[in-house]
Amino acid sequence: MRLSAELLGLAEQRPNPLGEREIVLRGLGIPAIEHLAATRDAFDAIDLADNRITRVENFPRLNRLSSLVISGNDIESIDANNLQKNTPNIQNLILSNNRISSLHEVRNIGKACKKLEFLCLSGNPVTRRQHYRLYAIQHIPSLRVLDMIKVKQVEREKADRLAKSAAGAALESDVKLEAREAESKTFIPGQGKTAEESFKSSFTPEQKEQIRKMVENASSPAVIEQIEESVQRGVFPSFLLQQQPNGEPGAAGVPPPPLAPENGVERKRPVSDNIMETGEESNTKKTRVESSG
Repeated sequence: MRLSAELLGLAEQRPNPLGEREIVLRGLGIPAIEHLAATRDAFDAIDLADNRITRVENFPRLNRLSSLVISGNDIESIDANNLQKNTPNIQNLILSNNRISSLHEVRNIGKACKKLEFLCLSGNPVTRRQHYRLYAIQHIPSLRVLDMIKVKQVEREKADRLAKSAAGAALESDVKLEAREAESKTFIPGQGKTAEESFKSSFTPEQKEQIRKMVENASSPAVIEQIEESVQRGVFPSFLLQQQPNGEPGAAGVPPPPLAPENGVERKRPVSDNIMETGEESNTKKTRVESSG
């Protein structure tokens, strides 16, 4: 089951044992993280346990998020840049019973989560690696609890000594080699960009500002999902710039840009310019009706 705006709207919301406002997306067979912008950063905690997620990635800006439960999936890797930029306040991260096997992913967690205090990687192959615990403590200095065991000062001192030793240098060299090998396998021919990557590379500064306003003024999570899907394809979501019959702006609240004059003659915008050319006319018509409603 895809993680859609509709699913997010129907999901259970509750206070968790830490007193955080949590959205529960557990055990739904979700294959990938997507469309979380539809939550409008309204939750302190997200529970994505027991799904089929393979990579921690594609998070929108979620400043409020402090706890992420994503145990019991098929996770092998973490997009450190995405988490570092968009989820800067994660303090509790539960990644138990996944498929993380490389120490460079532990380093990625440290890079991604500067405020991380509680980390659980129990049940991952990486926990069987030599010096795993000391390596994690060294590269995630904010940690207070690792795998349900409190980090002690004596362990921090051991981790520091290891990092300065010849054994530690050899270990770091191996980890860097693992990271290079992983990067060489990241690109898959034919695999599309994420919405964030496409947003950065496919649109002009003016279009980016319009897209931001569309998300800010969107009338529902479903509209945000439409915007994200369009941006991911590299298509400007012009269907949201449609003018309503009363002359008011469409769902995005942003008027369409004027067309450039042709041979000195002002041009009027045809209706087709306001339709996203996806071939899904029925969905476009439905969007028009909802926007004018």
